[in-house]
Amino acid sequence: MTKAEYVKIAFRLLQQDGYPPAEWEGLWALPQPEGYLIDSVPFYARLISCGDVVCATEINGDLVFDSVKIPGGHSTIRVISYLSELVSEVRSRVEGLGCSTELSHVATFFSIDVPPRVNYWNIVDLLDMYAERGGLDYEESSIQHDERSGDG
Repeated sequence: MTKAEYVKIAFRLLQQDGYPPAEWEGLWALPQPEGYLIDSVPFYARLISCGDVVCATEINGDLVFDSVKIPGGHSTIRVISYLSELVSEVRSRVEGLGCSTELSHVATFFSIDVPPRVNYWNIVDLLDMYAERGGLDYEESSIQHDERSGDG
């Protein structure tokens, strides 16, 4: 698909004490017969992942998220690094394990897309190692992988 075929879906964010720093997040999606296939890794929108098919309603010319129609099996994790030099290292390591990442406008904040075929717990174990050393913190935003046994 070409860039022209993508649409942006607006997700309303629930703020608490000024976080997240915006009221809305826009995610790129591809129109499908059954809805819109999310093709972005969310930074703030909760319970949504790349690969989900969602329903949206047009309001004042914008597509606004309604619900997840078909979960895509991906999981989403948000990471904040306390050491800027760790960002490329951690992103490279999780990408080497089969994930994709998106860096936000904040140089030490990124999100991770964990596809269904990747063992989610390998990613968590890696992030836990860095977190225990004080280098970063992470938040599980949308977990669609099964319990700790096996892949995906």
